Amino acid sequence: MSFFILSSCQENKTITHVQFPEHSKTLVFFTDESNIQDESTYYDAILDLKGSYPDEVANLMVVPLRDEKSLYKQFNIKSTPSLLVVLDNEVVTQVDGTRQKEDIVGSIEKALSKSGEALH
Repeated sequence: MSFFILSSCQENKTITHVQFPEHSKTLVFFTDESNIQDESTYYDAILDLKGSYPDEVANLMVVPLRDEKSLYKQFNIKSTPSLLVVLDNEVVTQVDGTRQKEDIVGSIEKALSKSGEALH
């Protein structure tokens, strides 16, 4: 099944309400569990990323719409699914909307590799 890109990546938004560990890269996945079929490519992408970035995937934070509406406002999430890379409480990149797995993996890998370079 093919999916089309409906939205673009957004970069560098500072997060002030949820504090993440310093110098730690974290993936944050916003989900609307009632629409899980649109999220399957994100799950596949996260599984692919686990091989190259096991620590970041281990730090994955899943934020369901039904439980955490305040976090949706805090992160300015307007659509689901949405996957963010956070480093030092700053959103490094955001991928949202219906996407192909390769697009998700490529955007997140780029952000994680840049984030890794910033730590050295």
